[in-house]
Amino acid sequence: MSTRSLAARPARALTRVVVSAAYGAQGFGYAAVMTTLPTFKTRFGMSATVVSASVLLVCATAALGSLAAGAIGKRFGSRVSLSLGLAVQAVSLPAVATSNGMGMFLALMAIYGVGLGAVDAATAMQGVLVERLRRRRVLSGFFAVYTAGAIVAALVVSGAVAQQVAVSGVVGAGLLTAVVAVAGWWFFAVDETTPQPVATAETAGAEEKSLSARRGIWLFGTAILVIFTADSVVSTWSTEYLQTTLKALPAAAPLGYAAYQAVVLVTRLTGDRLSARLGRRTLVTVASIIGIAGFLLVALVHTLPAAIIGFAVVGVGVGVVVPMTFSAAGEVDPGQSDRIVSDMNTFNYVGAVIGGGIIGPLADTGMGMAWAFLVPAVLLAAMPVLARHYGTQRAVTAAPQEKVPTPVG
Repeated sequence: MSTRSLAARPARALTRVVVSAAYGAQGFGYAAVMTTLPTFKTRFGMSATVVSASVLLVCATAALGSLAAGAIGKRFGSRVSLSLGLAVQAVSLPAVATSNGMGMFLALMAIYGVGLGAVDAATAMQGVLVERLRRRRVLSGFFAVYTAGAIVAALVVSGAVAQQVAVSGVVGAGLLTAVVAVAGWWFFAVDETTPQPVATAETAGAEEKSLSARRGIWLFGTAILVIFTADSVVSTWSTEYLQTTLKALPAAAPLGYAAYQAVVLVTRLTGDRLSARLGRRTLVTVASIIGIAGFLLVALVHTLPAAIIGFAVVGVGVGVVVPMTFSAAGEVDPGQSDRIVSDMNTFNYVGAVIGGGIIGPLADTGMGMAWAFLVPAVLLAAMPVLARHYGTQRAVTAAPQEKVPTPVG
């Protein structure tokens, strides 16, 4: 074994740690902002409609940030995309926390959204790249760190509210992203893939790859839309359903969402090993069917225990399918993986908007909120069909034209 290979091992391990930190910072920051929204609502006297509009604004600018990350990644690499996205968050999060007017708050939330989308896309790009570096599945573990970061942020904000310093969680998120951005500039993975040739009349194969990339964006983008619609439904409506329809006590109402997040975390911690054993196609198919069963339980059995268990079961489907989708998309065309991942990531925000807005209007039609949870179950039924495009590979193999990615530093 060469001296260079021995020296590369600690650097590779550090790269994985710093990429994990980026996922954790992203989860922490987003959860901190979302759980502090009631404080901002009170501070600026915003109506519920304005609060919803602020979330939609973040989704819209996040889609732009995701596309920007793809463009930057194509030219300079995902290391630069991720570092810049984190830098935008490092500046905008403390500014959001200390904003002194509704107009300023909304403008800063829009800027934060750009950073949010850029980091969403670039962390996925880095995750795909690290999978190639280690030649085994790691994306599910990265997403587990994201989920853990979100859970920690919710606890931090809860404690901060109790101490009457609610916005300190958002300020802390800004500081965390700044530290990760600096560390990542040196230690995020660098893609040393051989550049793709410019398409000409003589390069027939290049057009075939382009078609493959576009098909991958739509196939896996559709999967992301379905999964994030389901996630947004649970995130937005589970507590409301338990409290208003099932008449749960205020202290018990968040238990459905808590159970969901706990199961998402567990499935993501085990997802890489399950993928290696079963293959992505089987894992995604089984997980999706389990997720459908969870929504059916919520919709058909109108009791508090059934709802909490049902939302927890949904977490099995959502938790493992997201990282498997990004992993599969990254292998469609390794030479264009950054573009594919950043473009398909925009479907994330469409799903978030659909999931957040679909249950309430359906419930108001008279069908009742419980029956409205059949909608995400129907959407999830598309996943076993889409799963046949996930491949059956149980191990990651490097692309033929690719050098082993190495960290900077």
